[in-house]
Amino acid sequence: GGEVYHFDLPPHKGVHIMNNFERTNSAGEREVVLDFPTTTNVTAEDMNKYCMFDVLKIPFMNDPERMYRELSWDTTLRRFIFNLDTGKSTTVDLPRIWKPVDTLVEFPYINPDYRGADYCYCYFQQWHFKDMSMSLLKYDVCKLEVVQWHQDHKHVHEPVYSPNPNSVREDDGVIVAPVFDSMTNGTELYVWNATDLSVLAIYDNKVPVPLTVHGIWFDN
Repeated sequence: GGEVYHFDLPPHKGVHIMNNFERTNSAGEREVVLDFPTTTNVTAEDMNKYCMFDVLKIPFMNDPERMYRELSWDTTLRRFIFNLDTGKSTTVDLPRIWKPVDTLVEFPYINPDYRGADYCYCYFQQWHFKDMSMSLLKYDVCKLEVVQWHQDHKHVHEPVYSPNPNSVREDDGVIVAPVFDSMTNGTELYVWNATDLSVLAIYDNKVPVPLTVHGIWFDN
């Protein structure tokens, strides 16, 4: 059993963690850094009325305007810094530089070789409730830059990172995800270059795959 630390924070709502790691700051103090897509419009009604998976229910899917009105989409990528030596915490909001800004930014995925380590790149699914469009987003938490991929009627599922086995850069690899086409009712497997999100390959999935939640890459 290790030490237990307690930190008080204002209310936030989030589902999936981007990454967390331990580091030593410039004062020589130990810190734990936690990066998290969150929303701050957290009320008792908001917490009890809906959950994340309500977006997959038929009444919401048939009424995107209701989703936009009633569900939380105001995502902020938030960095929580917990100082283990002072017992104090700091919250830093990363700039919302994606377009359109009023989108749910979720399902974060990073290069698995960097889990639990200092890192720069995180990949997300973007979901615009108002018109039901989806995009792929790459966010650089070091340089505070974004790269986006979007095509009309293409709905990107959770992006999964597969690193180049001989990589020397953090974003030397590919992003893999099923993409549902709402015009043809078909699903294809897309492969993007993890550096610039250019499309490298598209594979016919043969059967339609509805919106899924999670994916994972296995080398074997």
